[in-house]
Amino acid sequence: MKSGSTPYHLCLDVLGNSLRINIIKELEREPKNVGELAKALGEEQSKVSHSLAALKKCSFVEAEKFGKKTIYRLSESLLKKIEGENLFEALEKHYKEHSCKCWRC
Repeated sequence: MKSGSTPYHLCLDVLGNSLRINIIKELEREPKNVGELAKALGEEQSKVSHSLAALKKCSFVEAEKFGKKTIYRLSESLLKKIEGENLFEALEKHYKEHSCKCWRC
């Protein structure tokens, strides 16, 4: 990889999973807990939890605890980056901010 280039393929690896994409689509509508997501998507809760962990590690979603429940939402930083930009510009900003936290470099 050339010096200074963004490894888009690594970010797309994280997003290149239909369950993760469907989770993002659900969270675009409104924040939800794991059980609500599993029910809405017709998936096992453990699969949804695993996908949420990957999305959270990569800063695509964030979580907030309310008693025993954890509510997930799209991260504010991601939403701000996407606003008015194309996907690759948003990924460029995301990579610069979060570096290799989630990507296998």
